[in-house]
Parts: sequence; C-alpha cells; structure tokens
Amino acid sequence: MADAGKDNNAALEWLKLKTDKGQKPDYQIKAEREDVGNKFLRKFKENPLVPIGALVTVGFLSVGLKSMYDGNRIRSQMMMRGRIAAQGFTIAALLGGLFFQGMKALKEAEEDIHETDLK
Repeated sequence: MADAGKDNNAALEWLKLKTDKGQKPDYQIKAEREDVGNKFLRKFKENPLVPIGALVTVGFLSVGLKSMYDGNRIRSQMMMRGRIAAQGFTIAALLGGLFFQGMKALKEAEEDIHETDLK
C-alpha cells in the first residue's frame, strides 16, 4: 500500500513542478481557450465510439418507444434488447477509452519525471 502512495506522488510531481515555476497546467490552458464545440470535437476524436454508441442507444430507444405506442410488441421487445446491447457497448467503449487515456497520462508523467531527472 505504501508503494501505491509513492507512485501517485511521483505521477503528480509534474503538476507541482509546473505550479512552482509559475506555469499553468496544460489542462487549465486548454480549458480556457476551448469552447463547447471544440471540446466536443476533441473528445470525439479521442474516443469516437462513445458518442456513436450513445446515438445508437437513443435510436433503439426511440424506435422501441414508437413500436410500443403503436402496439407492435415483438418489434418493441427487439428494440429494447438492442438498446441494452448498445448501452453495454457504450459503457465498454467509455471504460476502454478511460483506460487508454490513463495509460497515456502515466506514460507522459514518467517521461516528464525522466526528463527532469536528466536535468
């Protein structure tokens, strides 16, 4: 357990180094110059499967509700099952994207620490 705390402190040293030098962290700079549309496009490029999965889920839900309203039980059941599958896909895509972004952040933090150790 003590090793995990040391790893967390080492991974966040880049933030302390930047703030000690009077610089803003990268995420704060991006947040200040990005509007909602640009942020959506950036996030879509990082993990396009999540918004696509969400749209497919809404599509299945809409068609399923319409079928339920029309009284077509068989089609309504098929659409609701499809909605569950689309939701599962969206959750898996979200978790996969978070995992890869976390690995990327750890790799960048290790590179920053290595660069500061060389100086």
